[in-house]
Amino acid sequence: MAKVIKKELSIFDTLVKKYGEDVVKSGREVFEEISNRQIIPVSPCLDYALGGGIQEGSWVQMIGDPKSGKTTTALQIAANAQKEEYGARDIWYINVEGRLNRKNLEGVDGLQVDKINVFESPTETLSAEKYLGAIERIVKECPGAVIIIDSVSSMIAQKDLDEEVRGDYRPGLQKILSNFTKKLGAVVPKQGVIIIMITHYISNISGYGKKKVADGGVKIQYQADTILEISRVQPWKLDDKADAQQVGQCILWKVVTSSAGGFTGGGAISWLRYGVGLDKKQELFSQAVDFDIIEQAGAWYTCHFAIDNPAAIAGILTEKGVDPIDESAVLKIFKFQGQARLLEFMNEHPRLWDLLDKALREVLY
Repeated sequence: MAKVIKKELSIFDTLVKKYGEDVVKSGREVFEEISNRQIIPVSPCLDYALGGGIQEGSWVQMIGDPKSGKTTTALQIAANAQKEEYGARDIWYINVEGRLNRKNLEGVDGLQVDKINVFESPTETLSAEKYLGAIERIVKECPGAVIIIDSVSSMIAQKDLDEEVRGDYRPGLQKILSNFTKKLGAVVPKQGVIIIMITHYISNISGYGKKKVADGGVKIQYQADTILEISRVQPWKLDDKADAQQVGQCILWKVVTSSAGGFTGGGAISWLRYGVGLDKKQELFSQAVDFDIIEQAGAWYTCHFAIDNPAAIAGILTEKGVDPIDESAVLKIFKFQGQARLLEFMNEHPRLWDLLDKALREVLY
């Protein structure tokens, strides 16, 4: 009787047989999957610092003091993610603090309020376990969703609730958050979900290092693909006069890390205009001056991005009755005294904003 020789399976075949076909991939496949993940923009200045924006399938941590602009920035990401070009994504706002208000919702231009799902407790304080359990279901059942947790710092573990633990030190929360991030760490990228974890600064009771640290424990920072810290907030006024109207605030961000690339350890200034959100036009202008696309000499601004594109400004020249060959006359049209006059002119001719955006992208990306 012939002896039957049993063919041994390769390690590849063994793993596939035991765990399924998708458990083993080539490095090239993984590289292409990561490279093909869509990037959701935030605002021009932050996008440049982040390497384009926020990548789908990632964990994002925003750290800062209360009232510094974290919620508005998170809702700005949501507003962009709602657009058709970025997949018209589902938005889930986990209202842990219970402070989401009309000002927040009306303060971001383009935000589709009727398409935001708000999860909150109307009568009692929900434990961190219940909030995180709801988030887990959303991650698994709503591929591509953007989930804003506002805030992680306000979550309280059931054990701490029962024992009426107060103050910054809540021992039960750190362990629960650690388990939560471990459990969903690999699920979030596969589902293409973006989880934005808003956290506050708390006092560092260890006595070592910084006086203030991010709440929620170090596990969140280990898990986060993108970490943004608010270093400073300043009033944004239309001019330098003492009685000048404040129209918003300038937020100085530090990019601790970014999954989309960008400049680790770098900074960015975003311009938050009340009732508008992050002001794209102001940020485009600010970048254009920084990179000499708009030349500044004292109080005068010259728009070379327009002058160097005669075909794009032909309509404006015709409107003004200026011969394109007359360089001094063309220069006179696109040279302005004062930022306000320049911005007013560009708002009168909206196509100039598209032209400026294109010029910036050619330089920055």
